[in-house]
Amino acid sequence: MLLDHVVSKPPTIKGYKLHQLVQGLTRGDSPLFVDMGDYLIVRTEKSITDKGQPIRVVATGDIVGFELRACVSKKIKGQHVYYPARDWRSRHAWLQKQGQHHGFEPMTMNCHSSYAEVDNEKGRAFTVDQTDFVGVLRVRDSQLFEKAVANGVGSTAKTFGFGMLVI
Repeated sequence: MLLDHVVSKPPTIKGYKLHQLVQGLTRGDSPLFVDMGDYLIVRTEKSITDKGQPIRVVATGDIVGFELRACVSKKIKGQHVYYPARDWRSRHAWLQKQGQHHGFEPMTMNCHSSYAEVDNEKGRAFTVDQTDFVGVLRVRDSQLFEKAVANGVGSTAKTFGFGMLVI
C-alpha cells in the first residue's frame, strides 16, 4: 500500500540536496516526492513516519482535484526541448496527452512555469523546466490512473521532486 508522508524541511533546501535528503529518509530508494516549500510529501510503500496516509482510492468516472509539478518538454533528436515559459497552450496539450496514457482527462487546469536550477555540488549544474499544474481531472481508467499515482507522470526530473500526482 502506498503512503504519503509529510516531512518538515527548511524552505531553502532545493534540487540535489532534496534528492539526497529523500534518499537518506528512504535508505537509498528514490521515491516520488514533491517540495511544498517548508515540507515535503514523500510517497513510499515503506513507512518512514508514524503518520503516513494511504493514497486516496479512486474509481473510473471519479472527478478529483490535483496538483502536479512536471518537467514539460518535447524530444527532438533525443534532446529535451523546453517550451517558452509563457506557452501555456503547449503545456496544457502535454498534460492532455499524458492523461491519455495514464487513464485521466484534465477537465480544468492552470499552470505556472519557470526554470529550476539543479546543482550537484560536484561541478554538474543544469536547468530543467518546472511547470506547476493545478486543476480538476476525471479518471477514465482507474487501473492506469493508479499506476500514474504510484509511478508519476512524465519522464524527466522525478529524482528532483517532479512527476508526483497529488490528489
